[in-house]
Amino acid sequence: MLRPSRLTAILSAAALVTTLAACSQDDGDSASKEPSASSSGSPSTKTEQVAESAPPAGTPTVKFNQPLSPDVTEKQLQELLDEGAVPIAPAHGGAFETMVNAVTNLDSAPDVMLFGDSMTQQGVDPEVLGKELAKKAGSDVLAFNGASSRARWGINRMLARYLVKADRVPDVALLAISTRAAESDQFYKNDASKFPFSSLAEGCDREFTEFWTKKDQANCEKDVSDLRHRFRAGGSQVQRGLDGEGVQTSLAIDKDSWLRSDGMMIHPGISEKQSRAASDKRMKRGFPGFPTVHDEAVEQFEETKEILEKAGATVIAFELPYSPPHQANLDEVGRDYDLKRQRSAKTMADTAGVKLFQVKSFGDWWGDGDSRDAIHLAPQGGANFARQLVNDTPGFADAVLAGLED
Repeated sequence: MLRPSRLTAILSAAALVTTLAACSQDDGDSASKEPSASSSGSPSTKTEQVAESAPPAGTPTVKFNQPLSPDVTEKQLQELLDEGAVPIAPAHGGAFETMVNAVTNLDSAPDVMLFGDSMTQQGVDPEVLGKELAKKAGSDVLAFNGASSRARWGINRMLARYLVKADRVPDVALLAISTRAAESDQFYKNDASKFPFSSLAEGCDREFTEFWTKKDQANCEKDVSDLRHRFRAGGSQVQRGLDGEGVQTSLAIDKDSWLRSDGMMIHPGISEKQSRAASDKRMKRGFPGFPTVHDEAVEQFEETKEILEKAGATVIAFELPYSPPHQANLDEVGRDYDLKRQRSAKTMADTAGVKLFQVKSFGDWWGDGDSRDAIHLAPQGGANFARQLVNDTPGFADAVLAGLED
């Protein structure tokens, strides 16, 4: 349902911590897949080249993984949590933690939210996406980019679980399937699942494997029950809270890179010539192998979809390709590489019963300033691709608008 002024209130930090401490798993029903059309864009999505800029004045710079001061008490930490002055728990990455802060601190859940990896985080501008959808909807559409670096479907599933408990599930969830998205989420298993944020978002009652041991479970349970343990590496975030600065909802990365408060990662763009050179350089390292579908990734993708659907979201998937020169290079070395990319995306979506909108390539808009490297889009490209999705991908806008109206 469209919500220009949705009245759902933010859970108090105390209630949120209590809710998140519950050790539970979510599941739901699969939906049937409908046929999907393929997009290759058109000149209508072209926009003017944008100048690069530095992070806006006042964008926070936070030093993560800093030890907690021995002077900070459990009582102080609980008060900061109750006030929403610190994150619910430190996460595996500063940008991810900042993005979670940002979506939590919205007045209500976003209408549309993107899930995916760094290609999505940098490649779909949520502000432009929302504005283009609003033109068709006739009312405001708030879009948010919940994608994150190195995230496959273990991390995205973790985010979905958090959104349910934080009352931030969007009306429409857009699952972006990039070239390697159907592979196992090793980063989640080895790193992200061991951090306090995962303990609070996902609970501790998990199946024991080589990646989740009794020691991991004990550490998880201590994250939930012992606030000093939970914030043991959150010294900077706690100090911000004590100083009255509150949680950061945007983040300066360096002199020309930052995370916006709508989850969009900003990095400077390069010329078309530089993008081609970047692709050629990557290819000299050797052929990366064909897109691979791992059963574990498909299961996590399906679980992500089920969690979101059970909470009331309409779930839609779309593809996000590499830059045109990199796709061409891969196709030249690996026969039908891009066809295999699209097939792997379709396999994942079909198995999960998610409607997929295939994107064969970026449109004629792609050129100078649109890419950051051979793989990721720059802000200009992220704006252009958002327009391509809404205006030049058959059926995409209609599917999103239908989800907003449900």
